Amino acid sequence: MRPATLPVELSAPCCSGRGVVLERPARGWQRRQGPVLASQPARRTHQQQQGSGGGRAAAAAGGGGTPAHPSTRTAAYAAGLGSFASSMAAAATATEAPAAEAAGQRQGAQQPPAGEAQRDSDGLLRNRPRPLKINLDLALYRARQKRLVANSSRMLSDRSRMLREVEEALRRCMEAFPEDGRPYVSLGKLMVQQRRYKEALALYEEGCTATGGTNAHIWSAWAYLAAKMGNVGLARKLYDAAIVANPTHAAAWHGWGLLEKDQGNYLRARDLWLQGIQSLRRNPNPYLYQSLAVLAAEMDCVEEARKWFREGTRTLTGKASHALWQAWALMEQRQGDKAMVRPLYKRGLEVSPRSRYLHLAWALWEKEQGDVEEARRLFKQGNERNPRDAAILQAWGLLEEEAGNIDEARRLFKRASKVDPNHLHVWQAWGCMEYRQQKYDTARELFQQGIWVAPPRAPAVCLIFQAWAMLERDAGNPELARELFKCAVKADPKSEPSWLVWAQMEEDLGFLQRAAELRSFNMQEHTEIVKPANFASGLGGEDKGAGLLAPIFGQIAKWFKRYEESGSDSDIELPELLPLDAVPKPEPEPLVAHACPELSAPVYF
Repeated sequence: MRPATLPVELSAPCCSGRGVVLERPARGWQRRQGPVLASQPARRTHQQQQGSGGGRAAAAAGGGGTPAHPSTRTAAYAAGLGSFASSMAAAATATEAPAAEAAGQRQGAQQPPAGEAQRDSDGLLRNRPRPLKINLDLALYRARQKRLVANSSRMLSDRSRMLREVEEALRRCMEAFPEDGRPYVSLGKLMVQQRRYKEALALYEEGCTATGGTNAHIWSAWAYLAAKMGNVGLARKLYDAAIVANPTHAAAWHGWGLLEKDQGNYLRARDLWLQGIQSLRRNPNPYLYQSLAVLAAEMDCVEEARKWFREGTRTLTGKASHALWQAWALMEQRQGDKAMVRPLYKRGLEVSPRSRYLHLAWALWEKEQGDVEEARRLFKQGNERNPRDAAILQAWGLLEEEAGNIDEARRLFKRASKVDPNHLHVWQAWGCMEYRQQKYDTARELFQQGIWVAPPRAPAVCLIFQAWAMLERDAGNPELARELFKCAVKADPKSEPSWLVWAQMEEDLGFLQRAAELRSFNMQEHTEIVKPANFASGLGGEDKGAGLLAPIFGQIAKWFKRYEESGSDSDIELPELLPLDAVPKPEPEPLVAHACPELSAPVYF
């Protein structure tokens, strides 16, 4: 007599948005005392299988012995990951045959020592039922989609609420599937995004313990966080552990090489990438070839770089990698080989017609070559295939401005700001165009909008502060320009244009000693940085906020407050500047005119 069909409810999306109940016939008893259920029984060792067989033979010879009561197995790990049928949870309590286990013990089957977990080839714990993997896949997919929606949300309250829901869902995944490393990596990435570094470190350690140290993805994520926090020694050990866990894990080889490159150990980075290429011969990774070739090009070994680019593009994965073709084209572009650049960009678009990076890089190169029509065609094509990419619209707007089409440039900038309001380079480029058109009020509004959409500690916000400071300098507001230059170097102390433009302004105002100090600080920022506690203190007295510029000074003070509230353990300190009262101002004398540094522009490669 065949058992009845067992309902299995899966958390799968459908047209109505509710779960789908599938009917799956049971596969018979299969020499067990219970049918095959949705909970997949764990694999058993060879000795346990022999013991179970002996137990069944003994039971058959005994002629109808009374079996023991089935051992209870919890199904709590299925909670929260979909609407499991209640019958599934109830039936999952009898997935193992207790009589077979008792018979196996009588046959002398060896049991694992107490407290020692046995794992199968997938790194999962033995001797426990596991729910269907599709429930975890669906839960992780929904959490990832909600995280993407939260990151694009403009309302802070909505973003915080959705991120909390994502964290709760990932924690339920960890409770239900403690041996799977994906929930740990996803939740750790979310914590790193929120600057909860200590919690992420504890989470990664917990994940490595739960997976028995066999998951290379957790080791790599842990190593990346350690490197981000400045603990290079720990990062090296963790990358080494990731490679030991899985020698074919490309992310570990690539991340370790980038770490050594950042530390200036170029030979070590080259050796790591070479070892990674050797370890992944069966499944080559294009990013290893790309990083190795780019490093060779930076070391002025152009022929060696070409060699690695050729070898990378000969592999199946490398041939289909638009990043590899773009990096090769950029190298030839810097070498000035025009005959090679266009074919490489064209080949990259053949393998990836929607690549926004290739469209943008190729169009910018055609613009440099003076072919405005070809650049406009590439911008238009890239926008048609990537309508929500603000970088292409911004670069297109700059092209139209240089061509004299101011109204068309405004339309493109406005469209880009609606497509991605958080793209601060759009606000900077739009504000700079209005600044060049001498529409100072409009430019101020655009600069202020860009500052508030950017994270308070984003180094790229330095571009907006620098442009705004130059606007105020030309408008005759040097005091406000100083405060804006302060914000610029606070956001990015290594911004050389900000230091030099500030020094040029002080020199034009007659403060020669202050200008020399600023140029000296610019040289020191590349080696050692020291910060005073009164960097944000005013320079113009207590009544500097009076007048028409008071609201702008208030906005700057709010930005400094946001900056300090989002502080981290590795905060950057800036040099102390002497107050203007202590700086001797010489008598007016003829000054030699110097060329003012241009605005630093962002790079989109």
